[in-house]
Amino acid sequence: MIGQVVSHPQYGEGQITALYRNGSEWMVRFGSGLRFRRPRLEFEGEVENSTHSSSMNQNRAMKHSMTMLNTPINTDKLNKFNPMTESQFAARQVVEALRVGVAPAQHVEELTIGLAEERTQLQQGLTDAHSQGGAAHVIVGDYGHGKSHIVELTAQEALNRNFLVAVTSLDLQEMPPHRCFDIYAGLMRNLRYPDTDERGLAPLLSSASARESIREQMRESTTVASDPLAVGLEALSTISSVRQQKVWHEWLMGGRRVQSMYRSTPKGIKFPSIYKVGHNARQIAYMLSGVSALAKSMGYSGLAVLIDEAESYSLLKAYQRPKASLFFGAMVYAALQDRQKKISEATFPQHRFREYPMTYEARQSLYFLFTVTRSDNQMPLDEWLMPEQILELEPHHSAQEMGRFLEQAMDYHAQAYGYEVGERQRQIRRGAAEHMSLGMKNRTLSIRGAVRLSIELFDLLYLYPEYETAALLDELRATVR
Repeated sequence: MIGQVVSHPQYGEGQITALYRNGSEWMVRFGSGLRFRRPRLEFEGEVENSTHSSSMNQNRAMKHSMTMLNTPINTDKLNKFNPMTESQFAARQVVEALRVGVAPAQHVEELTIGLAEERTQLQQGLTDAHSQGGAAHVIVGDYGHGKSHIVELTAQEALNRNFLVAVTSLDLQEMPPHRCFDIYAGLMRNLRYPDTDERGLAPLLSSASARESIREQMRESTTVASDPLAVGLEALSTISSVRQQKVWHEWLMGGRRVQSMYRSTPKGIKFPSIYKVGHNARQIAYMLSGVSALAKSMGYSGLAVLIDEAESYSLLKAYQRPKASLFFGAMVYAALQDRQKKISEATFPQHRFREYPMTYEARQSLYFLFTVTRSDNQMPLDEWLMPEQILELEPHHSAQEMGRFLEQAMDYHAQAYGYEVGERQRQIRRGAAEHMSLGMKNRTLSIRGAVRLSIELFDLLYLYPEYETAALLDELRATVR
């Protein structure tokens, strides 16, 4: 049994290296180099043998194992299952991501197809956010046209420019567009830093609370008597317990308030609230503006807030859309302030328990980007933004741009599967670029579909060495026509 080559429907062929639970579970080293402990019945050909008694299986397994221990190992089989090198495994991960139409975050820039004009506008937005206090853009496009890719591309650009980056993806069930408190919590828990792999608001709060000058700046920047960020920083500066610090961190990231926090609240200050319900769009926009001001005070360029999947708005019920509009409108206003003329601050009602301004004004550095899928019920973008701030994604990628992407995909595919790129792969790269570019212009192929199709083409060439490239290109032409 040990040393036997078996086949799994998901992981492929592998070699048994150990037995567990009387032979009912196997440790198998698969062709990928990975080892998994799986039930015996998952492997092909083992279901039919399940009618035998467990005692017979146990005795057979033990006897066979003892025999195999004294039998010389077939080195040819072992060589067949050599683990992948680190670079080959990394290339395989890239290929598997592209197979579903997604570029891995660490390779998002090199695997971007076109988008030169859009990238220039987004980069200018980040520049304006740092120099003028804020900027805003919306990405509008059909499904599969690269909206999520642009969000990650912007995140990488912002990190390279020393911004803190808060990214979240909306979902109609778990994080709908009209629940702005939940959106705030998702953003703060996913906060990313250019100088550390840590996530969340806690690292920023810990660093800021230790500096009296920063706490003083935050006190002077707000006109709110019990500003949550200012109060939180003062409380954290007096707490030595790591456990109590974590409680405050969690609360400022959208967690619940606990009784022990009252003991560390500065004297003479009423404990503030971050409102979950009611008209809280103003406060949430104000809080995000405050985080951007705090980030800038700590030496960062500011805060980039990136929200993906905002097309969930079109699926909301009629009574839910106004509240979602208040939040997105408030964020646009907070980012642009008096540099826009379309939105009035009076549009956004105050919470019934406390009044808040919209922003931290002069000290903030806030960039706001969100994506929208074209729909009959989409957000009133024209009421918030100027035409140059609304970026429409159109399938205008040239054959040269597609060719550059196909060459990168070809190189990753060859590295992942351990073969040398030949003339067949190069012919497909040259011919497919023209067909895919035409397919996107004809709207028969989305950018996500093109990415998936690129990997499928090189899969076919790898798996079927006798597949004629001319026939493959003819099939591709018929598909995208």
